[in-house]
Amino acid sequence: MLHKLKLSDIAKEVGGRLVGQDQLVSDVSTDSREALEQKLFVALVGERFNGHQFAEQVMQQGAVAVLVSEPVAIEPRIEVADTTQAYAQIGRMMRRLFNRPVVAITGSNGKTSVKDWLARVLSEHGQVLKTQSNLNNQIGVPKTLLNLSVADQYAVIEAGTSFPGEIEKLGQTIEADVVVLTNASGSHLLGFGSIHGVAVEKGMLFETAKADATVVLNADDASYGYWLERVGNRAVRSFSFTDPMASLYASDVQESVSGSTTTLQYQGQTYCLVLDRPGKHHIANAMAVALAMTALGFAMIDVIAQLKHPEQVPGRMEVLASKREAVVINDCYNASPKSVEAAMDVLALYAQQTKWMVLGALGELGDQEAAIHYGLGQYAAKLGLEHLITIGPIAAEAAHGFTAIQTSGQQAHPCQTKDDALALLATLNSEHVILVKGSRSAKMEDIVNALKN
Repeated sequence: MLHKLKLSDIAKEVGGRLVGQDQLVSDVSTDSREALEQKLFVALVGERFNGHQFAEQVMQQGAVAVLVSEPVAIEPRIEVADTTQAYAQIGRMMRRLFNRPVVAITGSNGKTSVKDWLARVLSEHGQVLKTQSNLNNQIGVPKTLLNLSVADQYAVIEAGTSFPGEIEKLGQTIEADVVVLTNASGSHLLGFGSIHGVAVEKGMLFETAKADATVVLNADDASYGYWLERVGNRAVRSFSFTDPMASLYASDVQESVSGSTTTLQYQGQTYCLVLDRPGKHHIANAMAVALAMTALGFAMIDVIAQLKHPEQVPGRMEVLASKREAVVINDCYNASPKSVEAAMDVLALYAQQTKWMVLGALGELGDQEAAIHYGLGQYAAKLGLEHLITIGPIAAEAAHGFTAIQTSGQQAHPCQTKDDALALLATLNSEHVILVKGSRSAKMEDIVNALKN
């Protein structure tokens, strides 16, 4: 933790009441399994857990005090109405003690890749605190900020959402100097109703940023105009493949299975961006990283030189080999309609091999579920993918879409189970490439693991 805090100062910040003797705490924890000496224990409450039941135990383990929203006979304690909200406010306390740049990143697709890529490039210039794993929610964001240290030169924080209003809460905790919003697409439609609902939610990250923050936006996103209306007086830097008036404009994109070469135009200068991983989405992510770096004061010419190697996120377009030496593209980390299309675009680059798409169901699409899967099947057929394997009744809609427009040499394989799919894939060799994709709930990594083990 960046600085020790007094219990009385914490109580004041969170609107709570300190009962017992004021003391200093060196850290804050929500996990009773951690070493707790000199720490404040925050008793979080969720659907399946209640930290209050560990209140006595954590004091025996050396905790200085507890922060609670239910009655406990322990002193010292800080009493509040909502421990989750108080935890966020403590995280904000620590963020406000950090006088160096904080970058916040959100978006329907690409936010984790941009976060990791930006953090890696920044690490060449100083120590960086970044969001680990998927700690991008109401608990993960404060936890990350509480890990700030005096050695950190930058913080790169990812903000995700699972319900309306969550991004606003996270943004109020982060108070970002720079915000990167990659896009708003058809993920979380079940919770947000429409892509506009997603755009509104994502936009709250810059609406809660500092008044003088810089906002990096995707000018090709359908919600770009709406975001411009909401950005206020904050500076905007945009990236685009279609609008030469964007801050950073990409043209002359040349792609192959080994990477891409793109011409970039920025402030009247032309640059050549060379990436060693394929996919137009990597180019978009690179532009987002580049603009965030320039917002932090780095020169574009220096940034471009650092962007050749897109960060590899496990389970995101990860190229492996099967037992029979077929190329396997593991993209099972998660899925939204746009990310499925981006993955299929990369698969289509494998012109010398037979292309297999293995698709599990996408989640949280609400009443658009069938139409979106059907459309993805048609997209696969139009790209010329030879085979589409779907698993389960929901993904089978994609098989129907594929079949509706397939041509000679193309075939859909609607399967009920993963074992059925593996029976089709088991004999494929180096003449084939297999893309495996689906939402986390589909657990498509089962397919990948069976192919490679």
